[in-house]
Amino acid sequence: MKKIHIILLLLVVGGIVGMSFFIKDLTTYETFASAAGKKDQFVVVKVQLDKNAPIEYDMVKDPNKTVFYAVDQSGARTRVVYNNAKPTDMERSEGIDLNGYMRGDHFECTKLQMKCPSKYKDDMKQAEKNLPTAPAATGTPANY
Repeated sequence: MKKIHIILLLLVVGGIVGMSFFIKDLTTYETFASAAGKKDQFVVVKVQLDKNAPIEYDMVKDPNKTVFYAVDQSGARTRVVYNNAKPTDMERSEGIDLNGYMRGDHFECTKLQMKCPSKYKDDMKQAEKNLPTAPAATGTPANY
């Protein structure tokens, strides 16, 4: 074998080993029902915060525990226990990706990622009003 073949082989093996460290993060989105079937298996559930139920967080009594209710894509509502401080502006999030494990009657979240609301969403109607109107078809180019 030539030196170049050995080097390329080592690079391929190194790439495969490197990718194997990240394989845990390459999961598909589950629902609470399908996560319950995968007992003790790491899953990611895409949810919306149930804003009708209160978020239980007491920074004095237990600053590393947040309990809330979430609704998944199929409409199932489940209690979520997040063993960390309550994220800022959690109530304003448009969606949440919960990473963790289904534990009987609740979902134990080890990491969550919130989809922040668009800061431009409220200004869309105002932006449409401020758009210049299209010039009449007079054959002369418009100056913008």
